[in-house]
Amino acid sequence: MLWEAAQERTMTYFGQTWTAEDQAASIGGPLERVVAHMSTRTGADEGHVARVLVTEIEHMVATLPAQWMPGARDLLAQARTAGVPTAIVSNSWRVLLDLLLANVDFPVDLTVSASEVGRPKPHPDPYLRACELLEATPGRSVVVEDSPTGAAAGLAAGCHVLAVGPAVQELDGRGVRHVATLDGLTLDDVSALFSGDGVQDPKA
Repeated sequence: MLWEAAQERTMTYFGQTWTAEDQAASIGGPLERVVAHMSTRTGADEGHVARVLVTEIEHMVATLPAQWMPGARDLLAQARTAGVPTAIVSNSWRVLLDLLLANVDFPVDLTVSASEVGRPKPHPDPYLRACELLEATPGRSVVVEDSPTGAAAGLAAGCHVLAVGPAVQELDGRGVRHVATLDGLTLDDVSALFSGDGVQDPKA
């Protein structure tokens, strides 16, 4: 996806290769950790790394179409139709999140970045802030995450966590359900996944 490609291009700029191990160490952020990791790998100053990363994201946003996680846009559209409030909660800085979303029509009510909270994921602050702004109860909310860092934040906030993809496939238990993909998933499916944990119908 675009974010991973920007990381790869940033490392190439510094004469290094972004490996699967690098990706595993950085998935979910926070961004400060990603930049620090790149700085250690390349020997470059963190400020220099951050500037190059922002430049690469700007270039990619301007030249490449946005890529969605399969099924994500459809699930968000279902939520919008059903009147379910939604938010994008990112561990990226606001400047990067705005760049990434600049040319994308996201059917969500609001966005929260790491810049708006005291502590980023895996702390609960980003999701608690989103719930506050949406006037939503964490215990009636479901967060969708593809990283252990994000899943930990959702659980710490008291939300239910839908963990998606291989990076979080070991996470499955009370409060967490794992699926390989969002493709074909409906709001009713999501509600059913968490029915044993007391999550209410999202359309109720």
